[in-house]
Amino acid sequence: MYKAICDALHRELEMLDEKYSNGKVQVNSSDLETIDKVSHALKCMKTVEAMDGSSEWDGDSYARGRSRVTGRYISREADGSGYYPRYEMDRRY
Repeated sequence: MYKAICDALHRELEMLDEKYSNGKVQVNSSDLETIDKVSHALKCMKTVEAMDGSSEWDGDSYARGRSRVTGRYISREADGSGYYPRYEMDRRY
């Protein structure tokens, strides 16, 4: 996914790596900002790729949801609402 974008970002990091490979040049703030942004972009793209491949992200396949009262994870009702009114009133945390 997004192979061309990822390749361009990797090339950008490779150019910066070559610039600093001899150890004689100190990292300047502009390059540091670029390294940060490029690394963050690559990480985000990998995260999106991982989520797209996950069965959890196909809409209706979540097995659990969060309680509206406690914020804890609970099993969802058969209707998919994720809310058990009686369960919430009977349990005290």
